[in-house]
Amino acid sequence: MKWTLVFFSLSLAVGGVYGDTTVTIHPQWLAQGGSARYDSNRWNKHNSLDSTSLIPNCRSIRTDSGRWNNRDYNARLFQDWPEDPNRSGYPDPNHLKNVTKQQEMFSKYVENINSGYENDMIMMSEGIYYPSWINKSEHEGQFPNNVDAAAEFMMLMVQGVYDYTKGQIPHYFESINEPDGKWRILNFTTVAKFHKLVAEKLHARFNIKVSGPTLDGETGAADVNNFLYWQKVANFLDVTLGYIDVFSFHSYNSLIVSGKSHNLTGMNEARLVAFVDLVESYVFQKTGKIIPLVISEYGRDIVIGIDKFAPSGIVDFSTIYHSNAHRFTQLGLREYIDRAVVFLIANEKYPGHDSLNWSLFTLQGNATRIVDVFKFWYKFTSGYSFIRTTSQYDGEERTVSPLAMSSTLNNETVILLHSYSQKSQAVKLDFEGDWIKPTTGEATCITIKDDWYPVITFNEPIDIQKTQGMVELSPEATCHFTFKTPSNTLPSVTLKETTYYGADTLIPIKGNTVLTVISLPNGQYHSARLRVSTSWPINETNNVSYLTFNLHPLDSFYKLYDSDKFNSTTYWEVWEFAVPTPLFVTGPNLVQVHFSNDMTAGYVSSVALVTAKLVPSDLK
Repeated sequence: MKWTLVFFSLSLAVGGVYGDTTVTIHPQWLAQGGSARYDSNRWNKHNSLDSTSLIPNCRSIRTDSGRWNNRDYNARLFQDWPEDPNRSGYPDPNHLKNVTKQQEMFSKYVENINSGYENDMIMMSEGIYYPSWINKSEHEGQFPNNVDAAAEFMMLMVQGVYDYTKGQIPHYFESINEPDGKWRILNFTTVAKFHKLVAEKLHARFNIKVSGPTLDGETGAADVNNFLYWQKVANFLDVTLGYIDVFSFHSYNSLIVSGKSHNLTGMNEARLVAFVDLVESYVFQKTGKIIPLVISEYGRDIVIGIDKFAPSGIVDFSTIYHSNAHRFTQLGLREYIDRAVVFLIANEKYPGHDSLNWSLFTLQGNATRIVDVFKFWYKFTSGYSFIRTTSQYDGEERTVSPLAMSSTLNNETVILLHSYSQKSQAVKLDFEGDWIKPTTGEATCITIKDDWYPVITFNEPIDIQKTQGMVELSPEATCHFTFKTPSNTLPSVTLKETTYYGADTLIPIKGNTVLTVISLPNGQYHSARLRVSTSWPINETNNVSYLTFNLHPLDSFYKLYDSDKFNSTTYWEVWEFAVPTPLFVTGPNLVQVHFSNDMTAGYVSSVALVTAKLVPSDLK
């Protein structure tokens, strides 16, 4: 059934226009992690260094390389590294002091960071390719038995970059890529020891952020088998906290095709938020603070039902869709996520691989459809700042993810909406208290058409005065709606968010109630929302029916969208409740989660209270 743009409902109390959902836009800037600014440098990067000829093409759509991949493996840097004649079993420290060798290995990196590039590159090592002279017998012949010697390779490689660039080293360093996928070679005890040693060696010489463990897309299934995967991650953190600077991981969604139907499934939205909260909650318990996160790969991964490498409209659409959907979620988690690098490449072709399905350009510089990812975000620069939005607390799974930004330079406000639904949706835009009264504006949307090809339309005129505040989202559309806004009507206050976590993670559900406490410092809080993440097997039928916060019942909530609910063996869901701040007390606050049925299986994986304080705005 196709919904029309608007529909009318007669009410004896109030006559008006109603939609499938309402998004409220508040007269407040929204600061997360201390800033309300949109920092495009944190979000507009793609994977792999760009070839010289394609650097201008990438910059024309405002994206730069954000991740330097496999320097240890490419051109056999580590495999051909000679042994130190004075220290058996260790790499020769003089091997990369040769300028010709440095230029061969590092000149492409320099080309990418030149021309005004803000150097916040992530340097990634594949981590399992070493010379034949080093003993690797304990690790399937692929990783050194001497973990300290392996860490020495990493340090000397970064030293070579430092010497060649006169100190312009990458901002982040990932010691090994997706070690959880290399379980036949390495266990997580060795992985943790390796990261600790690399961090000690790099921090002794360089100003660089050591990042790890660079987990693969299995993070979205971290709750399976009673969180067995997560226990390995927790053990890694126990060893490396205080040594690594950043926790890094990958986040992917998939495309499943059957005949003329498709399903977009995976980690985003609910499981991504649940995993982030689990990491931060665990670290908060250990250290009393959060840890910065880097998502160094995200987007579209697996394709089932058709060839993911063959030219395909639906594959292109899913690549664009997942890239944008993940960014919407990331931008709502700016307090924790330091940066993210989408898995798109300037051009992915190499001998034996002729696909363009993750490529932005052909080798000749012609744009593919995938550039629509960056065209959609092109207008957003540091001149834009976030405005607070809230979704409708209707007790349902949310299918529209909202963001809002305004620019005091351009005198405009932009509402961004992403739809997870395969139906059209009518969305009511409610500007709280009529703080602005937009009428006409422009819509830019990425949609899927009948032939399964993505289409982007720019600056289509809209009139929400005629539709009484309603806009239509086509199935699985990503849109932004721009309205001119006089600068004197923009917010004069900023809402600063800070998250406090419950005292427990992975609380077993026994019966129909789970409890934890959240400790709060003294303060004047304006608003708050509570995220509760729950996991149980799919053969369990249950729901969170309500919460009590300091014994006061709360039942105003919505669920984040779980795109993996039809394909996983578990439900890992996130329930977001509105919490009145007069319920707060300084010190421990009791949170009780009440379920509709008694249970003997399942967990509350984390409880996160996002508090907000209202302060005068310094945005101009």
